Amino acid sequence: MLERVIESLKIKPDGKYIDGTLGGGGHSEAILKRLSEKGKLFSFDKDPEAIERCREKFWGELAKGVDSRIEIYNDGFENARSVVGDRGEIDGALLDLGLSSRQLDSGSRGFSYRSDSELDMRFGTSGKSAAELLQAAKEEEIERILREYGEEPFARRIARRVVERRRAIIFKTSRDLANVVEECVPARSRLKSLSRVFQAVRIAVNDELVALSRALEEITDLLAPGGRIVVISYHSLEDRIVKRFFKERSAKFRNEDIASRAPTLKIISKKPITPDKEEILRNPRARSAKLRIAEKI
Repeated sequence: MLERVIESLKIKPDGKYIDGTLGGGGHSEAILKRLSEKGKLFSFDKDPEAIERCREKFWGELAKGVDSRIEIYNDGFENARSVVGDRGEIDGALLDLGLSSRQLDSGSRGFSYRSDSELDMRFGTSGKSAAELLQAAKEEEIERILREYGEEPFARRIARRVVERRRAIIFKTSRDLANVVEECVPARSRLKSLSRVFQAVRIAVNDELVALSRALEEITDLLAPGGRIVVISYHSLEDRIVKRFFKERSAKFRNEDIASRAPTLKIISKKPITPDKEEILRNPRARSAKLRIAEKI
C-alpha cells in the first residue's frame, strides 16, 4: 500500500511531515523523494535497532547537518508534539501501527510464538518486559489483558494456567508462554489463540492503545489547515480507536463531559481502504491492514 499511502498524504515539496513509525525506513524514504530541499521530515521509532539501521540508511542526508531534510528521534509518536511542537505546524503525518516485518522475522525479543527467544516484547528499552508482567500480574489482570487486547475466548483458562505455572518456573522465553497457551486451548484453536495472546501481551507491555489515542490528539493539533493524518491499523482494536476519533473530530457533538466542539477534521476515507488481492499475494501480512485518512479543517 506504499504508493496509496504516500498519495494520501498529498505531499507538498516544501512541507513538514511526521513519520510516526520509522521501522525499516520505507515510508520515510518515499516521503523524502517528494520533498524539496526546503521540506522537512520528522521520523520516530522507539526501537533503538530501527534507529541505528535508519541512521545508516539515511547517512548521506543526515550528513548535511542543519540542512538535512530528515530528523530521526528514538521516541514514540505519542510524544511528537513535545519533541517537534516548537517547529510550527506540520502538513501531514503517517502512523503505521503494529510490528514491522523485521521485528517479527528477527525472532528476537519474544514478539512471535514461532521462535524461542527472550520474552521481552518492548518496542524500546523502558518499562516492564512481557516476562516481568506475566510474573507479577494478578490472575484477574492477566485475564483482562487477554480478553480486552486479544479478544481471546480462553482468557480465563490461560490466565489461571499462567499463575499456576509461575509457581514452578520463571517466565523467561516466548516458548514458556506458548507452552501455556498450547496446554489450555483445543488443537483446532491453538494457532489463533497463540496469535491473540501474543498480541494482547505485546499491547499491554507497550501500552499501545493509550499511546495511539494520545498520538491522534497531539498530532491532529499540530496539523496545519489542509494537512492530513494517515493511519494504517492491523487489528480491530486500533481501527476502532482511529474510526471513533476521526468521527468525533469531524462533527459537532455534546455530552456531559465535553462541551460542544466545532469540527476540526474532514474524513477523506468514508470506509477503510484495504489492500487488493495482488498486494496480499505479494505480502500476506498486509491482508489485515486498514488505511484511514482525515484532513484538518
